[in-house]
Amino acid sequence: MRTSTRTRFWLLCLPLAACGGPAATTELSGVEPPAEGEEALPPPILANRVLLARPGPEAPEELTLELDKAKALRMFGESARRIRILDVDSTRLLGNVLDAIRDACGDGWRLDQKNPGYDCTQTTLGRTFGSAWRTSAEFGLVRLLGMTPANTVLSGTSLSTFSELVDQNPTTFRFDFAEVLAETLGIGRTDPVVPTAALVRSLQENLLGTHPGIDDPSGKLPVTLYDALKDLSTLPETFGPVGRSPFAGSGEHPGVLVPDDGYFATRSDVLGPDFRMRVVAESNLRRVRGIDLSSGGGDMFLMEGRAPLSFDFEDPERLVIRGVADVPTVDMRFSTVEADHFVPSCEADPGCRPFFLESIVTSSARRAYGQRSYDRCYVGLNGECLVGVTIGRGRAPGWITFANAIRGVTVPEPRFLWELLAEVAQISLHDPTGDGAADIPEGAARPVFALRNVPIGPRGAELVQAMRPMLQSQADLMANVIVGRFWVNNHDLDFYVRRDAESRRSLLYFVAPSDPKPDLAGSDQPKPYRYERPGFFESPDLAEESRLSKRQIPGVADTEHEKVPLSPGELVLYAEDDTRDVYEIRILVPEEEGRDMIVDFEKVASRRSQ
Repeated sequence: MRTSTRTRFWLLCLPLAACGGPAATTELSGVEPPAEGEEALPPPILANRVLLARPGPEAPEELTLELDKAKALRMFGESARRIRILDVDSTRLLGNVLDAIRDACGDGWRLDQKNPGYDCTQTTLGRTFGSAWRTSAEFGLVRLLGMTPANTVLSGTSLSTFSELVDQNPTTFRFDFAEVLAETLGIGRTDPVVPTAALVRSLQENLLGTHPGIDDPSGKLPVTLYDALKDLSTLPETFGPVGRSPFAGSGEHPGVLVPDDGYFATRSDVLGPDFRMRVVAESNLRRVRGIDLSSGGGDMFLMEGRAPLSFDFEDPERLVIRGVADVPTVDMRFSTVEADHFVPSCEADPGCRPFFLESIVTSSARRAYGQRSYDRCYVGLNGECLVGVTIGRGRAPGWITFANAIRGVTVPEPRFLWELLAEVAQISLHDPTGDGAADIPEGAARPVFALRNVPIGPRGAELVQAMRPMLQSQADLMANVIVGRFWVNNHDLDFYVRRDAESRRSLLYFVAPSDPKPDLAGSDQPKPYRYERPGFFESPDLAEESRLSKRQIPGVADTEHEKVPLSPGELVLYAEDDTRDVYEIRILVPEEEGRDMIVDFEKVASRRSQ
């Protein structure tokens, strides 16, 4: 580095950007002080000259986004599909779905009577079952969900004659079979045989958790920004069928929701027409001016940190969301499928896939009665039980056996209680009329429920609160989507001037791999870093011993870039661009603040063939 004695002459030239004197030269030795008595001559002016403003302090700028649904969709586009904003706990949603189905033909199932008095024409959902609702798969599932000890129909099951024995002999037994069943299960006479809570958990694990779009045994439903902005109309695409029936291939699934058609459209009111989102971000981009040695002056944006913007979504002042429904609901079509054959035991049948209805019911019953222990003898003689039921009691919990010494009465074979209940459920589903003759063939019970205005579960304020940490975890992704490829408009600078925030000194930075520049080859990625000798040198041969720049300078935070401090006076140095051309660079830094620097530069050698 050399400091010229002709600085005053350069300062006079600053306003004119050029002065008279000898023609431009490629002399490499610099400008020496004039001999005593000689007239002082101006320094040689190289082939290219650029004025660079002296950098000032870099103050972060804030960016405020005011978005409605349409603006947010335009801003994020298809990338909104990658931004996950919620993992919705499906517990309350599934509970609301089951309640709606169970009550689709009336709530007489809640009464302590054999006939619930079902009439599917009395509700909006029930009317979608059609005029033949009495023999529909939808009504079959309604009866299954509303099955209680009081109204259970056991015709065609292995409990049929046992229940008839009790109910047809009221003078012999002081109880009916409803009481037998209730006591055996440890529930009330009007409680669902398959408890809702157990059924919800099994649906989460067996149906939702096995779907490739969910893949979470807890059954949490992933919701993207795109889903929300599209009023959840995209959910059938995400949670619909994967593959084709019988869904036996790896990764195949019958789906949780039925795809939309001309008769039904999935949608939600979670984001109302007055939805607005206000986001305040801090820009991490810093604009710098510098030199492209092959073409001249230019500027580029540099990125501080990992992303071009910083968000604090958990600050209610920096993320404001309005227009979210207080009690969000959804219109959706829910469906279940069954195996194509009767399944005595899912545990012994590899064809009983987890998402089949048989498996869901079995899992629910096992969850409810897995630890059940019970023993009662209804008819005894001389210490021997002639008619009775035992669960557990010396055997595995839930293992049920029946005592029977009465001719003409048959009882189930010993098995687990949940397998017995799964048998009853399968027969009931295929015999919605309850007359003992199947109305629906095996494999054909695939009910579809067109549900409207089903509460999602969490209230609007809960959803917004749950969104905050989820959005924060994806802040960098969102920043990159919003700003995009900011570097495509950067100039292909070789070096630039910047003011260090801590020391407040101006420094000349040689570009580093972290400084993105556009690739003229048309790639959507920044230009590859191809500098072989980054930095500034005192000698045109770029010998290491002549290196002027350093990566580490006391008091300067940056340790990645080759840097040279700038101080008033003339600085002469050499650098190589990414094509291996070597340039002489002369920089004049004025004494006065606010005056531009003069940068002259000229190619003096090439190392391309070396």
